[in-house]
Amino acid sequence: MHANFIRSFLLPAGASLLLATAGCHRPPDKTMAVALPQPGPAADRPLPAYQTQLLDLALATATAIPVIPHLKDRSRAQEAVVTACLELGQPQRALAGIEKMEDWRRGAGYADYAFYCARHGDPKEVPHYLQLANQIAEATEDWPRDCIRVKIAQTHAWLGQHSQAEQFEQGIDASQSGKVARMRAMRCDDAAFETQTKALDVLMATGNFDSVRNALESYTQLFDRFYGDVKRRGQVEAKIKAAWRPLPVFIRVNLLMAMAGSALDHADQGQALLLVDEARRMLDGQSLPLEEDIPLMAKLTGLRFRAGEIRKAHAEADALRARYDAEKTMIVEIYRAGTLRSLAEAYQTLGDRATALAMYTQAIDAGVQNPNSRPRAEDLSATCVSMAVHAVRPDAGLWARMRAIRTALADPW
Repeated sequence: MHANFIRSFLLPAGASLLLATAGCHRPPDKTMAVALPQPGPAADRPLPAYQTQLLDLALATATAIPVIPHLKDRSRAQEAVVTACLELGQPQRALAGIEKMEDWRRGAGYADYAFYCARHGDPKEVPHYLQLANQIAEATEDWPRDCIRVKIAQTHAWLGQHSQAEQFEQGIDASQSGKVARMRAMRCDDAAFETQTKALDVLMATGNFDSVRNALESYTQLFDRFYGDVKRRGQVEAKIKAAWRPLPVFIRVNLLMAMAGSALDHADQGQALLLVDEARRMLDGQSLPLEEDIPLMAKLTGLRFRAGEIRKAHAEADALRARYDAEKTMIVEIYRAGTLRSLAEAYQTLGDRATALAMYTQAIDAGVQNPNSRPRAEDLSATCVSMAVHAVRPDAGLWARMRAIRTALADPW
């Protein structure tokens, strides 16, 4: 929707909500009234104060981005905070963030909250939030509508409500096709294995880029689910590698990293190292932009450390840091903070908190090089999220710096 049509307001409990759908060509007089939800009982688990403060600063920074003309950027930044809150077991903090969203992503957020409740033993909240999500989906058009409906279907699939899941899958765009299969793969049992693989093979046979990608990501869930069954695990790995040839290298590397993570979760360090080395060789033969290459390499370094190659992992991290210092002018300024965050996350995984904090400090400084407040806000929020998720406590100086950046956000955006 054009920015002039954006009119979504949070009102007191019991009032109605006017929903706008960015990116959808619906006149403003066709918005839909939805009752605001009452807070659900899913409790936030205890976290160190600095982590919750980082999440709160991240959300406040994202929400400071003006709705007009930056609604999409604002909602994406808010969504990243909500995702982190759910990852850290903060459903109520996530719900507070969801209710600050003013486009279709609020519906997606309600669906994510419902899924969290379903996975964490609070199913009584699920119907209410799925209903809210569906009401927003019905007031939305095109691919955003499908995004919400797929998330609703995923929750039904997780709960074993297959007919409801199929209902919400009907008519969705090919780009969303196969995403519900991930949930089915996570819950798949021995009897359903063949049925599941046949369904994924049908998706891959379409040749549609997104369908193939979604099917392969579902296969990584089967890889994890049946890790102890060597025959089936090998069958799944073979299917993944046979089908990924036309896909970009970064997708293939991410698939290998997902399988390596599963190997580590099953205490199989040897298999994890084989997959990490395969991914590293794949990247060594490519010529990716530095802002894409370093983050992928950094993630592999963290996996290598977890797999037991401690010295080599530290050497790789130091080499990546030196490479950034030597070649950072080749990275467009708006991408430097993200590259630095990936290095900080790697060093934290390696147990080197001091270097991780130094890299985060560099990321904060890199994020304010742009004269406009919107990219400054996006980078500050993303860095706060990263520090919260990876449990890096800012020192007093960095806290002061981050809060000063937040306070100084103003025109021009």
